Amino acid sequence: MEKKADIILILEGIVEENTKSYQSDFTLDVERLTAAMLEPVPENRVFLWMSRPCGTWLFWEREVFLRDTRAHDTWTHPDYIAQADQIKAYRVTVAPGRSGAFVLGKLQPLNYGEQVERVKRLALPVQQVTLDFEGGETRTMSYADYTSHFCELMCHCAPIKTTHYQPENEGELSALLYTERHPLKQRPRRPKRPPAR
Repeated sequence: MEKKADIILILEGIVEENTKSYQSDFTLDVERLTAAMLEPVPENRVFLWMSRPCGTWLFWEREVFLRDTRAHDTWTHPDYIAQADQIKAYRVTVAPGRSGAFVLGKLQPLNYGEQVERVKRLALPVQQVTLDFEGGETRTMSYADYTSHFCELMCHCAPIKTTHYQPENEGELSALLYTERHPLKQRPRRPKRPPAR
């Protein structure tokens, strides 16, 4: 079984070394990662995180692979791609835990420059959006309706607690994420045997 690490401690060290300004961004990351320990849905405990010279970003991995979401648009921003050699990126998987405990989990280093090209090539379009409002109401609508009525939703409804983006085919997204998390390892080639005499 793979050993779990104190992910906050490790990421904090990366921020101190790599993020020269806006280190306070990491405070928001810590809050989200701490809350993720209590999340019953495993998919909601898997994130992509980046440390760049000016700040950090933390997004659910599934949203990064869904086009037109804030997560996708930010992760693939041309300014970040231009400074790919200065970005430290990781897949962060938070282990289930209890309130007040250390945030344990796994960190998988990513080559941001290579990974962002896969994201741009493989990301799926959003088909529909489910909104959970603070008053308890839930609404599901097409992505087109969501974007065209966004201002109305923000002004005339209770505050939005969570937004869940869905592709046309959830199985396709699951397969894509599985492949990202479990890349095929190239087997070493066996040397050819000399021909029998």
